[in-house]
Amino acid sequence: MATPENFLDAPVAGMSLTAEPKSRPWRRPSQVSTVDEAVALYAPIFSDKTTSRMLLGQIQTGIPLTSIADLLITGNTMEGKHTLDVGLLVAPVLVETMITMAEMAEIDYVIGNERTDDEPGTKQDIINQVMKSLKEEEGMAEEPMPEEQEVAPQEEEGMDEASPPPRGLMAPRSAM
Repeated sequence: MATPENFLDAPVAGMSLTAEPKSRPWRRPSQVSTVDEAVALYAPIFSDKTTSRMLLGQIQTGIPLTSIADLLITGNTMEGKHTLDVGLLVAPVLVETMITMAEMAEIDYVIGNERTDDEPGTKQDIINQVMKSLKEEEGMAEEPMPEEQEVAPQEEEGMDEASPPPRGLMAPRSAM
């Protein structure tokens, strides 16, 4: 339970509404409200030579195209250029445009959604590596110790004899 000291440090209800209305870009109506207008907003990024060179350099380093599109969308949403939902609808168009640019420049690219469980670095692979290193550090073998095999059945037998019969609404009915 919260102590009185922690209670006084908590934010006041409605504290996020204390800024002046329309003082933040995301509190004003966006500049564009359709997907077509948003695509036109991003067109100069891809047509400018210096920007497109920098973009191709980032693609060449292996940054996923979906991450680049997310950065562009987030930045323009924060600036109030478009809403987040319009940005999400524009994302596939941005990724496809970057794919076309990379193919024209003959650059290998990573889209960002081609993840499989077999490739190294996945969660299961990392978990397996950590478990293996922990076992090696502790000097444990892959198989369970003979003591553990013997102790487990005894505990289960003792629990069955000492445990009271189940009771309650969901307990199985006993013979009357």
